[in-house]
Amino acid sequence: MQEQILNYFQNIQSRHLDGFFTIITMMGEQYVIIAIITWIYWNMSKKDGFLLTYLFLISTLLNSFLKFAFHTERPYKVLENIQGKRLETGTGYAFPSGHTQSATTLYASIAMSVKNKYFWIIALTLSVLVGISRLYLGVHWPVDVLFGFLFGLLIPVLLYNYLSKLYDDKTRFKKLLYTTLISIFSLAGLMIMINYLFFDMGLDFAGYFKLAGVSTGAILGFIFVENKTPYKVEHYSTFKLIRYLLGMAGTIAILIGAKKLFPIGDFFDFLRYLLVGLWISGIFPFIAVKTKLMKKE
Repeated sequence: MQEQILNYFQNIQSRHLDGFFTIITMMGEQYVIIAIITWIYWNMSKKDGFLLTYLFLISTLLNSFLKFAFHTERPYKVLENIQGKRLETGTGYAFPSGHTQSATTLYASIAMSVKNKYFWIIALTLSVLVGISRLYLGVHWPVDVLFGFLFGLLIPVLLYNYLSKLYDDKTRFKKLLYTTLISIFSLAGLMIMINYLFFDMGLDFAGYFKLAGVSTGAILGFIFVENKTPYKVEHYSTFKLIRYLLGMAGTIAILIGAKKLFPIGDFFDFLRYLLVGLWISGIFPFIAVKTKLMKKE
């Protein structure tokens, strides 16, 4: 059944569909996701922006752990008749689909925040299309996409309202963040131990280090800025655009620059994404308040 579905998408491929599904699949990739999250966090609502960031990171960390646990090979590696496309986005293991889960969590979380039924339609449609794009490109099995969508939807539906209420209790919310940090590193230790004891370090879990890095950075940066210079997002639209472009320039500079400067390895991937998380949630807002790009709360 799964192979038949993949063969269907192989048979309908064309230059125009290649372009369409390439654009759609990008809606679940890091640069688009960062662009959306930072606009909300820096320019619309600090609370909604951070809750969106937190839910997204929890979802992607779970996705990375499940990939490690099931270590399923991708269809283009298993089936000779499947020609994978955009393979740079289809590395690591297959189950569940990271693009589908990331997109679904992101857009469903925004829908939970907006509380508009029409945006829910847009969010779910876009999430499904991202999933279909992964099948069209031959980098995921249908079951990967199905469970990526389900996990991606369940996390915001189950947690958003609870976290929204908890956010207003600063003491309890910070305890949750510290507990989350402990859990991230505990899970990393568990994965390393399992990999060493049972798989002779043969399983790939490099993606987890990147996610652990950006999650750690985002949480620590948020705690730092809340303690030192809590900010408000007011200002005129043109001012917001300038602020956003400066912040994104710094984000991209870290992503690209640190990759060129740091040696290859899991620790340096962790460090690079740690800096990204720190910049987005802490360092840039701190600088923006000090330079009057943002107002202090």
